[in-house]
Amino acid sequence: MLRQIIKNNIKNIPGWRTTRKIVVIECDDWGGIRMPSRKVYDKLISSGLKLPGWFDRYDTMETYDDLELLFEVLQSVKGSNGKSAVMTAFTNVANPNFSKIKSSGFCEYHYEHFTETLNRYYPDYNVFQLWREGISAGIFVPEYHGREHVNVQLWLSRLRDGDKNLLFLFDQETLPLEISGDIQHVEGLRAEFFFTSEDQKPFLIDSIKEGISLFQEIFGGSPQVFVPGNGIFHPEFEPIVAECGIEFINVNRSATYPKGVSKMKYKYFITGQKGPGGLVYYLRNCSFEPSSYSYMGIGHVLDQIASAFRWGKPATISTHRVNFAGGLDPANREKGLKELKKLLNSIVGKWPEVEFMNSCDALKYMRSTL
Repeated sequence: MLRQIIKNNIKNIPGWRTTRKIVVIECDDWGGIRMPSRKVYDKLISSGLKLPGWFDRYDTMETYDDLELLFEVLQSVKGSNGKSAVMTAFTNVANPNFSKIKSSGFCEYHYEHFTETLNRYYPDYNVFQLWREGISAGIFVPEYHGREHVNVQLWLSRLRDGDKNLLFLFDQETLPLEISGDIQHVEGLRAEFFFTSEDQKPFLIDSIKEGISLFQEIFGGSPQVFVPGNGIFHPEFEPIVAECGIEFINVNRSATYPKGVSKMKYKYFITGQKGPGGLVYYLRNCSFEPSSYSYMGIGHVLDQIASAFRWGKPATISTHRVNFAGGLDPANREKGLKELKKLLNSIVGKWPEVEFMNSCDALKYMRSTL
């Protein structure tokens, strides 16, 4: 307990400060596929695959009910300025087109807009219309999480090599799970921007440009904040995202990026630090993951928020869509939303002066006072 208190405080000491009590909720993985259905999950279990992770157990494409019930919770709690709680939805704008990839013999990558995926999954519901309503209400603000949440080049390479587990998963139209024997940063092939050779870089640069263009096409505006998948992003790509209009990029305090076949380099950051092309780096300092098997309750989250405020930092809360997803198990969504409402009510009760802000507004305020 003492160790956690010390850790919460130390991580908030460096960098920019403010006297305002700002809460930002950043939620990753919207738009991207994970487990297609409970039927597929049960099939994988019965096949003998071990699925110990909570993401594989609970995460799937957001349903109409997921969004409707989430929006109700966000709108039920208001900050000192009278504005509702807001969630910044870091979005993967595309998903693999499995049939076209297979037709190419796993030699070519093809994708579909995440809105097409939503229509395939839920043809009887206009889920994206609910996205639009949340955006219009200012409570659900999309930002950029990458084109897709899979390392395409490594994935296709292993499919071409005949990896039986990956081929089985591919036939279920689900992405890789954790693969034993892989180095830590490649497990599950979720890190879009991990690479092992120089000749893989052009594909990744193209994916940045195409992904941001797709974001503009889908949402009618450019993203300004970028959270790289799994926190892995090479500094060489930073000028590219800056050229594409990204103004802020999320980093870990000790950020990792690939060097060579199985090595990673580390670079240290503080919130407010500036990068190439006018980029500004920022860190998250709180975590809220009620679906996690190791979740310790809202008291733990409130302690992190208190530490952030003590050192003049916004409370930037990291969370994931899985916590509010009910497509595989409605009880998971019920728990996540119940905990979210308790957390929001506890925040305004403990800090009546609190302001809820989306990521871009909070970061622009930070930049204006650097």
